[in-house]
Amino acid sequence: MINVLLRAVYPRRCPHCRGAVPADMLICPECRDAFKKIRPPYCIKCGRHVNDDTEYCEECRSKDHGYSNGISVFVYDAGMKRSMSDFKFHGWKENADYYVDEVLRSHAGDITGFAPDILVPVPIHRSKRALRGYNQAELLAEGIGRALGIGVVNDLLIRNRKTVAQKTLGQENRSANLKKAFACNTAKYSESIIARSFRKVMIVDDIYTTGSTMEACTRILLDAGVARVGILSVAAGAGT
Repeated sequence: MINVLLRAVYPRRCPHCRGAVPADMLICPECRDAFKKIRPPYCIKCGRHVNDDTEYCEECRSKDHGYSNGISVFVYDAGMKRSMSDFKFHGWKENADYYVDEVLRSHAGDITGFAPDILVPVPIHRSKRALRGYNQAELLAEGIGRALGIGVVNDLLIRNRKTVAQKTLGQENRSANLKKAFACNTAKYSESIIARSFRKVMIVDDIYTTGSTMEACTRILLDAGVARVGILSVAAGAGT
């Protein structure tokens, strides 16, 4: 009842047009189909669309990714880019509810089929968290985990170095930018705990472009004793 009253006074904003949304909706009716979804068939590795006669997109065929499964929902076009910018940089945390709902509508079966022991959000540097007030990947992971009954471990991965925004770099510089940026929190989670309880991990992030961030996190987890890693993002770019 309290939430209903709050929504009546402070209506949710549409993640697309930014207008007020009815209290029982996550996006306004006029914008329901505004965001372009990635259509099947999907690349097994990253979740992008592929042709009927192939299992991998061109980028994933040319790279030796450590992760084994990929899920993504939306095409990262101009509309989604603006929505994500509101979510990440302008305090629109409520957008997470819409993104999570669409992830579950499209891929709940794929997530449970992968059967992760835990979900792990991509960490952000403490300076960004202090400025932003939250980690957008944590909001996504917690919403998905709560709906599907999957545990979320927010501190298994830590970000120990501030990096330049990946979108500002060329492909060849992205991996170098992320070198030593992430680490596994072995001070809290021993190798035995990881090997016993975190054998299958799904990494959660907002956007997938070249996969450099997901790959860096994957390698850290595999080196720490995780047996298999899947990745999940709300939106995916066109790739290279």
